[in-house]
Amino acid sequence: MTKPIETFADLIAPITEGEFFADYHDQKFLHIPAPDPNKFADVMSWDILTNMLNMTSIWSPTSLQVFLDTKAIPAEQYCREATDRNNQPSLQPDAEKVKSWLRRGASLVANDVDTLWSGTAAAANALEIRFGGRSQSNLYCSWNQHQAFDTHFDTHEVFALHVAGEKVWRIYEGRLERPIANDVFKGLDQAYHDEHRGAVAAEVTMRPGDMLYIPRGQYHDALASSDGTIHITYGLTHVIGFDVLTLLYELAMADPQFRGNIPLPDAGPDARRQWLNELADCLHEIANGDLLLANLNAYHDSYRYYRGGFNLPADAFEKDVSERFSVVVRSLEVVDNSGQFSLQSAKGTVPIPPELADPISWMIDSGDFSPTELASKFPNLTEDVRDKLIDNMLSMKAIALIANTA
Repeated sequence: MTKPIETFADLIAPITEGEFFADYHDQKFLHIPAPDPNKFADVMSWDILTNMLNMTSIWSPTSLQVFLDTKAIPAEQYCREATDRNNQPSLQPDAEKVKSWLRRGASLVANDVDTLWSGTAAAANALEIRFGGRSQSNLYCSWNQHQAFDTHFDTHEVFALHVAGEKVWRIYEGRLERPIANDVFKGLDQAYHDEHRGAVAAEVTMRPGDMLYIPRGQYHDALASSDGTIHITYGLTHVIGFDVLTLLYELAMADPQFRGNIPLPDAGPDARRQWLNELADCLHEIANGDLLLANLNAYHDSYRYYRGGFNLPADAFEKDVSERFSVVVRSLEVVDNSGQFSLQSAKGTVPIPPELADPISWMIDSGDFSPTELASKFPNLTEDVRDKLIDNMLSMKAIALIANTA
């Protein structure tokens, strides 16, 4: 019986983690031929895909797309008018129209499937746990000699798991340096890609159970070489320097130095240079402070997608189940102004009762907490006061529910 995918080591076996990180990660592509063609049977199959597609109301022209020879088919040509689960008018893929396009060789692209099946979610979770990043998956169903996408690079690392049929991937020599998902890179046209992809570095034939790793920025394309192919691409993104700039912005907005006006024109030719130098010194102090590092660590710890969490009926009979919350506004601070307490962030200030100053400070310092922990730390707070405090912090979007833990 095939072992389910539970860890990153399972995904890349028989390659070891040591080999992967020493020789391939963020360096060059890696093709891992299948030790077992059923290696990813629990991740995806024709039956699993069919069951997913038959959950009609979860699909839209965004989540389910149709491509024929690199051209996107307009939504109105494969969708019908419907009412969605929020009782709002919508377009939903029509099975008969979609099947008509498939018979002509069109490719089916199902986006964000990592929450729709336990095996698909397990592979995504394995990547997130090992890398501390975010993993999102798209499924591609293609047919012999028809190509869904032209030559391109991705702004994330690619882990492609091949499930059915055969597909030839071309890996090109060209690689952009650390592209990210913004308009600078997303707006590049096909002429640019064709010019910068370089020569073909390798051709890889993917078969069931194979895995292919492609670093971000590496040019590639793929073409089905048999009828009926399925592969799932897991895109992995990491915390990057621009995320640090966002955290710095939140802390800087809490500092009066950054809320000061630019010097007036008659202040002299050197006034603005001096002003910029003072801001730079202040920013340097913030960047080297413990608070930024703590905020960065907290941001990284929560940098993942949360999938599932239900296990019925057992969940209904679990004892001592407690909600858990995370502080999501990094610039939060309790300020004492001569006995008048307030909760301050980059977005503004809210007055708070003196008796809540210590509990809120404790929440902020903890980063994440449960109501049970809050009650244990501050036994003098009544249950009603604790519940109201948590509700108020949730309504201000200062904290967020992250898990139910037994």
